[in-house]
Amino acid sequence: MQLQKHVKIAAGCAGASIFGILFGWVIFPTVLKSQLKKEMALSKKTDVRQMWEKIPFPLDFKVYLFNYTNANDVQKGALPIVKEIGPYYFEEWKEKVDVQDQDDTDTIKYKKLDAFYFKKELSGPGLTGEEVITLPHPFLMGLVNVVSRDKPAMLNMIGKAINGIFDNPPDIFLRVPVMDLLFRGIVMNCARTDFAPKAVCTALKKEAADRLIFEPNNQYRFSLFGMRNATVDNHVITVMRGIKNVMDVGKVIAVDDQVEQTIWRDKCNEYAGTDGTVFPPFLTEFDRLESFSGDLCRTFRPWYQKKTSYKGIMTNRYIANIGDYANDPELQCFCDAPDRCPPKGLMDLNKCIGVPMYVSLPHFYDSDPELLKDIKGLSPAVNEHEIAIDFEPITGTPMVARQRVQFSMLLLKTEKIELCKDLPMVIAPLFWIEEGLALNKTFVNMLKHQLFIPKRIVGVVRWLLVAGGIIGVLGCLLFHFKDHIIHFAVKPESANVTKVAPENGDADTNIRSISAGKMLPKIDM
Repeated sequence: MQLQKHVKIAAGCAGASIFGILFGWVIFPTVLKSQLKKEMALSKKTDVRQMWEKIPFPLDFKVYLFNYTNANDVQKGALPIVKEIGPYYFEEWKEKVDVQDQDDTDTIKYKKLDAFYFKKELSGPGLTGEEVITLPHPFLMGLVNVVSRDKPAMLNMIGKAINGIFDNPPDIFLRVPVMDLLFRGIVMNCARTDFAPKAVCTALKKEAADRLIFEPNNQYRFSLFGMRNATVDNHVITVMRGIKNVMDVGKVIAVDDQVEQTIWRDKCNEYAGTDGTVFPPFLTEFDRLESFSGDLCRTFRPWYQKKTSYKGIMTNRYIANIGDYANDPELQCFCDAPDRCPPKGLMDLNKCIGVPMYVSLPHFYDSDPELLKDIKGLSPAVNEHEIAIDFEPITGTPMVARQRVQFSMLLLKTEKIELCKDLPMVIAPLFWIEEGLALNKTFVNMLKHQLFIPKRIVGVVRWLLVAGGIIGVLGCLLFHFKDHIIHFAVKPESANVTKVAPENGDADTNIRSISAGKMLPKIDM
């Protein structure tokens, strides 16, 4: 039996609707997820792998320094007054070298190579890098703090060594052009033949070889970032490729072939999270990200804050902080003991980098309020000083990132060293850095065209198919049952019929009269 035309149309519309549901909500998401798993893994064939090995654009690297405007008073015990100078803007180019794939374990080994290029036009107004800044001498104060902590009996000898190495400094402050401090280096005279300076310089050459430049005639040169610039980091990092399980992509599993650290206690020695340059896809608001920082020897766990957007792409914002070690059981293993933790918002880096520095958020934002009372001139602000990263959740791509950390040092008061006997014993900020990322138009458009435009097209088409199919089926049903609908709407018994009997003559006579053209008699009402 041949089907009627409208029945065929109804069947086609129903099929279109079912296809829209299956394709839009089942097939396409499954195919997309499968494809993303392949593309987001660190396979040699993927674009992600190429970007992971060498980021094709520079990151923002901004340095802000604290100039001490009352250095003479601080030397006598007054609280420091600081003025922030910056930013000094650098382009930071990141690359991974000596990359080795290990197929059997689905891992990659690599070393890091960073290069910095100063951009005067993007720095603060009028800043050239030649401005002379006054701040506590990082190396001098670091030396005093280390000896005081580890070998306090040698403090008298350190006092003599300081006079020899730093040419009898009048105070603990360094007055030097900014670029010397950051990259070019500050000269330390280790050509002295006296016992104390010679002994300290010999120890420095052995213990701080990775932080110093050694020049002829026993001249050592120290800078904050000079040893990192265009130099391959010696540490070998091993991460998961994510080919077998994309949710493991970028996960750090070893450094220098050691599967955990040895500097902290308990779980704080574990490597957890990615290397910070790649993250797993399919993020939700309930996922807690993890990122291991080799520079700070610890894992950070940013948490979800809110929905955001970047250049028309919906993103999830995650924020992070240093933490409150004394009151957070998960962080107490970073302390020597639970009752010997630094104040809230501070982390002691001595065990990590071998230098007695403290890291915090800039201007002691989200830190113990007592820290702010000891330093005048600081103004913590959430928008300028927090750590925030906006992720595109489907691919796990960081669209905008602002990682900010401040480095400070204790102005140690000790009677055993003349230069330090009157210091105010406060945590003094030295500088802070912001490492930033904002995907440019090229990569945003690439993400839109390869992912979001097809996804939106499918989203529109699936609803058109479903809605059009449903409307078509309903239309055909109405057409098929139109007779029944009309019959139901207009019933015969619903009409009122009144039978009128004529008063004069019978019906046949009246009918014949009408047929003959005669008028019926008028009926009086």
